[in-house]
Amino acid sequence: MVKILFVAKVLFLTFLWNSVAFASETGEETTAVSGNNQIVASHLNLLLDQSETGYVNVLVLDKEGNSVAGQEVQILPEDSMILSTSCGSAITNESGYINFNILGKQHGNTMVTVTDGVVSVSINVAIRNLIRYVLPYFYGDMHLSIINPSEEDNYVKVQFHENEERELPPVIVILAGKEKRKIALSEEMETTLKDGWVEIASTDIIFGGAWTSKGYLNLLPVELN
Repeated sequence: MVKILFVAKVLFLTFLWNSVAFASETGEETTAVSGNNQIVASHLNLLLDQSETGYVNVLVLDKEGNSVAGQEVQILPEDSMILSTSCGSAITNESGYINFNILGKQHGNTMVTVTDGVVSVSINVAIRNLIRYVLPYFYGDMHLSIINPSEEDNYVKVQFHENEERELPPVIVILAGKEKRKIALSEEMETTLKDGWVEIASTDIIFGGAWTSKGYLNLLPVELN
């Protein structure tokens, strides 16, 4: 009997570990208590320039995995470093979502908590003076290669803009010192992308570009007036 209980415990812990790892890799996080709602947030980690606005989607599910409409939640910034368009109470729409914007006001790290009073999810916000680049033409299913030439970790945000109007979430990656990363944007965003252009913001200098139907294109630094 003791051996059976031990095996069952090991299997449960393995399942729990895999679930946590999956949540981290997909960029979404769910905090839940048995018998209560689940709160799922996209854009769990935001990288913002000062005075830049970030977008957050939050979905409330019941214990059966169904969306919960008309649920009141609280949006609670940790401090005054950011400004949320929906501070205080918000009500989920008919699809179970609330959507709100976050404006970065001051350099540093902070957090926004979304809670229904029982369960909650935390959104980490890093506000930096970012270096910006553009890739003027890009085919969505191709790979973007970027290199961190410094010894320090470098936060990089990749925002794809399709030529057709569609709001797409950014991809945020952390490059270790001297690391090279090849990013398949269609895979990262879990959707088929069409032609468009790419805007990149980073906390330090990066190098990179992509092969396209027009040849190899380098990232172009944005000159700020």
